[in-house]
Amino acid sequence: MKLQSFLLTVLFMCFYIMDIKAFSTITFMDLTICSCRVWIEDSNGNYLAGDQGLHDCSEGEDTKFSFPDQTYTVRAKVEASFEQQKVRGPFNGDTCFRIHGTVDDWKFTQRPC
Repeated sequence: MKLQSFLLTVLFMCFYIMDIKAFSTITFMDLTICSCRVWIEDSNGNYLAGDQGLHDCSEGEDTKFSFPDQTYTVRAKVEASFEQQKVRGPFNGDTCFRIHGTVDDWKFTQRPC
């Protein structure tokens, strides 16, 4: 009987360990002919997910990033803009954003998912 209890405990622990949680953030890209960068960092400023380089942010479609379950911030920067990068957070769940405007006047706002 002890062997059965041990095996059930091990089986339960394996299923519990396999339940890996993750968060995601979705950004709707809606800038006027601009390149931008959107990325995710943990609470210590370490890169978690997102753009390593610039890409076209006038695509008019959603960009989704998934990353491990932890407190995070979302950062955005538009190429050739005099505006500083924008930081949103910290967050502890799924989030959605919209990046919109022009090079000289862009917004990075949270929106309903």
